[in-house]
Amino acid sequence: MIWRGARQKSAAGRRSWKPARGPSPLRRARLPASALRPKMGGRCSSPLSGRQRRYLRGRADATVRNFVPYYRRQLATALLRRVSGERDPRGKPAPQLLPSELRGPPDAALHQGLLSQYDGDSCSWQENYFVLLGDFTLQWFESEEALRKGCEPRGSTALSGYLLLSSHGEYAEWLVGLCQGLAGGSPFPDPPGEFLFFLYHPFRRHLCLCAASAGSRRIWRAALRDAIRYRGTELQRRDSLEAEAFLEAVRFYRQERGRYGAGDLLLGPEPEILGNVLMEDLLPVLRSQVLPSIRGSERRRQQLWLQFLQEVYTLVLGEISSEFEGFQKEKEKLQIELEKKIRPDLDQMLTLKDQIASKLRAAVQSPAESCCGRDVEPHLERVTQDLLRPVSAGVEAVRSLFARRVDEMIGLVRSSPVAILREELLALGRTPWQPDVMHPCYEEADAYRESLRGLEERFGFRGVASLVLGAQNLMQQLMQDATRTFQQLSQQHLGRAGARRPLTPTLAKVKERVLKKFDCDSSSLRKRFAQEWLVRIFLPFLLKRLESGCKLMLPLVRSRIPRLN
Repeated sequence: MIWRGARQKSAAGRRSWKPARGPSPLRRARLPASALRPKMGGRCSSPLSGRQRRYLRGRADATVRNFVPYYRRQLATALLRRVSGERDPRGKPAPQLLPSELRGPPDAALHQGLLSQYDGDSCSWQENYFVLLGDFTLQWFESEEALRKGCEPRGSTALSGYLLLSSHGEYAEWLVGLCQGLAGGSPFPDPPGEFLFFLYHPFRRHLCLCAASAGSRRIWRAALRDAIRYRGTELQRRDSLEAEAFLEAVRFYRQERGRYGAGDLLLGPEPEILGNVLMEDLLPVLRSQVLPSIRGSERRRQQLWLQFLQEVYTLVLGEISSEFEGFQKEKEKLQIELEKKIRPDLDQMLTLKDQIASKLRAAVQSPAESCCGRDVEPHLERVTQDLLRPVSAGVEAVRSLFARRVDEMIGLVRSSPVAILREELLALGRTPWQPDVMHPCYEEADAYRESLRGLEERFGFRGVASLVLGAQNLMQQLMQDATRTFQQLSQQHLGRAGARRPLTPTLAKVKERVLKKFDCDSSSLRKRFAQEWLVRIFLPFLLKRLESGCKLMLPLVRSRIPRLN
């Protein structure tokens, strides 16, 4: 069979992956220009032929099937680490603030209102009513009345993987990178006003939006930034064995293919991350084989190319989601089986682990130390300072915001009943989920985009967006923990203070107590944040440098490792 990625039926009736030999079909066959000929109204017919759809489905299936063994191994590794940690509970110091999980905002709709939206089909601007839901999905309706009547939305999109861009020029720059060789400019001409902003995704529909005022644009941008961050860092925030194993498995999966450091590919839920990994392989082929075959004006070619990428990504993502869901059903059973194997033989496994680590250390230590001393240490202090400075400024902004909100609350309840205090405490707890209030804190993390700009060229680091989002998550977590701690301590004093003495001195003391806890936690979190990102920046660089020499040593190391009976 010439089409690589075709799915074969095994003797047992199950689908199995059978890679074909020979060149990729996208390398062998160019997309016919007729497939991109527009219909009436400006829409294109499907740019994907049946053969290419089968090929892409096969590639998506193969990605999941080839990835699953890595995931299984990392599940076992993560479980071994967790079970061994139960014996030695020493680890991260206990936080002073009451920890709380960033589960999501309390409101069903985070923001809503009218925006002008450019419609590519009619090449005109339309006014739609937009709603940002609590699950960080963006929907738009014909009108507010259509929303109230329960009509279906005109469109919707999950915001993971999107970039929020603030100007026409910034958007055009990203298009140039995506549409290599095309100089069509922005496909959104003649805006109805000056308050533009753009939602850009390399493989999904782009949204060009225009607000009625600067204030409206500021609130929408803050809300959308929060949504993009929350959806993009879903796995990083999830404290679970599965999330830890999945992220590590993606790193090893790419590393086996000579790609070190996953960077911003690790943003989004599991199927989207695997889709990013596959599109990383497909995009160069599509650019070289499909893009030259598209005919028309530069702007028209750009529009058709974007539509083509959207269709490819939609197909790939749908297939990966379906395949990955099948493995998810096996995962619980697999974890139970792994635990049954690990717990009885834990001592033997840990001994073997130490032996392997010792032999690997002996093989790698000398070249690693040499590489570190020559290429990493001269930059270590500066990069550490560059990592600490923005997150420290953001944490200080969070501290000031928390203190100011508490002072405002104390002023309101100075001569008011306890019932008002309860209402104010609830309002304080919503602060972490008020994007326009938290935005000045989050904005401090944007300094990374400039201060770490040189890391990509020098060390191949492509994870600045993930770093910014991680710093913002840390700030939001601290605010949520601080407000929860203040709520709990205040409520403990409500009965006594309300009956016998004014509330304000008690609340002031609680505030100072919480700030001391905040300072303690924020100090350790900032240090850990910098340490973790130093590893993410420099480790892939070191692995790539050491790859050729150390790979020759690994077979010798393996031959000296005893087997686990």
